[in-house]
Amino acid sequence: MKNIRPQLHKKHTLCLYGYLKKSGNPDFFSSVKEITVSKNEFIYKPPLTENYMYELVEGVIKLGGYSETGEENTYDIIYTGDYFGNLKYLNGQFFEFSKTLVDSRIRIYDLTFFKKAIVENPVTSEWFIAYLLKRWCLAEKKLGQVNERSTLQKLEFLKSHFDISVRDIHGEEHILYNLLTQKDKGDLIGATRQTIASALKKKSVFVG
Repeated sequence: MKNIRPQLHKKHTLCLYGYLKKSGNPDFFSSVKEITVSKNEFIYKPPLTENYMYELVEGVIKLGGYSETGEENTYDIIYTGDYFGNLKYLNGQFFEFSKTLVDSRIRIYDLTFFKKAIVENPVTSEWFIAYLLKRWCLAEKKLGQVNERSTLQKLEFLKSHFDISVRDIHGEEHILYNLLTQKDKGDLIGATRQTIASALKKKSVFVG
């Protein structure tokens, strides 16, 4: 299946960290830091309201929310080069958690510094708009692919989409799809773990 991942035009690509570091902003070194987070650890979760934006320098993270019964629901998987966090434009309606799937390295930006750097500079502003459009386009395409398909077809799409190699902070390679639990896969295509297991069992019977 053809990869549906949208790519930014070359003129809209930017290493934000490198650009800000060279900008001479006196607040840069006090506003940006790096941390490592072990596998299966939370970076943040409700009800914490930290004033940061995050850049995934290396690793894999799942983003999600909680059901009324408190069960985790995964709605996105991001990896090296992606940004995440609460920009605080939603009037207290942000209830996301972020959790590592492998040992990961994360860059943390003070939220006020980050927003000022994006808003006040045309170069970073245009880059960030392009980046947000890329993420929005990807989410819309994924949604379109999983609608009106059988569970097995949805799983095949999911495998195609996440059949990519990613690295943890130790340089070890992983296939992203293999890092997902059946619960993660079910959440991403709107199915239960039982439905996923049943579809995979049927597939193995047909293949055999």
